Amino acid sequence: MREPIKVLRGTFGRMSLIRVRRDFVTHAHSEAHVIIWLGGEPGLMTVGGRSACVGPEMAIAINPLEPHSHAFPPAGEPGLFLVFYLDLDWLRAHRPEGAFAFDDPHLPLSGEQRATAARMRLLLEGGEDPGDLSAYEIERFADSLCRPGQAVSAARAFDGRVCDFRIRKAIAMMKHAVGARPSFDDVARSVGMSRPHFFAVFKSQTKLTPNIYLNTLRVEESVRLLQSGEPLTSIAYQVGFTQQSNFSRFFRDHVGVTPTAYRSASQHQQ
Repeated sequence: MREPIKVLRGTFGRMSLIRVRRDFVTHAHSEAHVIIWLGGEPGLMTVGGRSACVGPEMAIAINPLEPHSHAFPPAGEPGLFLVFYLDLDWLRAHRPEGAFAFDDPHLPLSGEQRATAARMRLLLEGGEDPGDLSAYEIERFADSLCRPGQAVSAARAFDGRVCDFRIRKAIAMMKHAVGARPSFDDVARSVGMSRPHFFAVFKSQTKLTPNIYLNTLRVEESVRLLQSGEPLTSIAYQVGFTQQSNFSRFFRDHVGVTPTAYRSASQHQQ
């Protein structure tokens, strides 16, 4: 059964209301990521190698390009979550004191934040145009989730900047050939490294394996194309799938819903 969701987009990034009954594979996003539990089965998350438990008073905060997964028991009520994907340029503009990152995946929620999340849930679950939910209110709530002044450990903080020129070149190649699913043997050879050395240096520079990084690029391109209105068969081909069913499974495992459900739920927020 297709799960109903809402997706609102704005200058801050995007916000989703999502109901989940299936596991998420290990994946990452280029944006900062905050997950607020609203009901049902919360599941157990792993964020940057650390177990993280979302709950009524505790959100989960994930840094850009930080690997994470979400596991659910085989039986139980689907989990309902409010999820923010926070654009890095928006974060930098709102944090002039320096680059922002979460030092701990557990983010305590205030009573006011919990009340705001509950109100957003009611508006988004109503099945109607959530006109009472203004872009200003969403952005203000997103800003409150990103508290300044947190100490940032090198183990968790990564904002996408890569020092090694060979890895920068490899990433550029992966972005250019996201639909061709490039051979990592060829990528490693093109930057003058053996495959094992390339994988080791890539992970030390980005905190991700090349496979997860490539899948992150494929999901981002999928989301962009879904918003543009292209047919699903065309989108599947452009991100490296010969069959639409395989693309739908891949998208669901990384985003939590099918591409069709994501497209139908998307709404631009002025």
